[in-house]
Amino acid sequence: MNKELVAELAQELKRKKLSIMAEGGRAELAPEVTDRESEIEEHVQTDRATKLSIHLKERDHENLRAIEAALNHVAVGTYGICQSCGEEIKAARLKALPTATLCIDCAKDTEKKGTGPVLYSRIDFDPLEGEF
Repeated sequence: MNKELVAELAQELKRKKLSIMAEGGRAELAPEVTDRESEIEEHVQTDRATKLSIHLKERDHENLRAIEAALNHVAVGTYGICQSCGEEIKAARLKALPTATLCIDCAKDTEKKGTGPVLYSRIDFDPLEGEF
């Protein structure tokens, strides 16, 4: 894999990591409570805000773990290698999803089998360029 591309993607991963960590301290979600008709409505609103806050924190932790794993692969020289088949992950996929650990074919196979998380998203396909 191109060393310049790996360095560029590593910098992007570091920026995302810092952004998530900076947002973590400011991610307090205050429930929007204005002239509620009853205390029940206020409680429901508070409960929704709490659940949303927990979900966002969990997602941030998952993203941080994926970023750390990708940065570790950069450090040991295995970044961009599919953990399933051992082939190189295409640059376009890594640009779209820098934390990808599977090539697009293995990610699709994993999703079809239901044996792991979805490791690619809608942005992994560019109709002008085809699959990556």
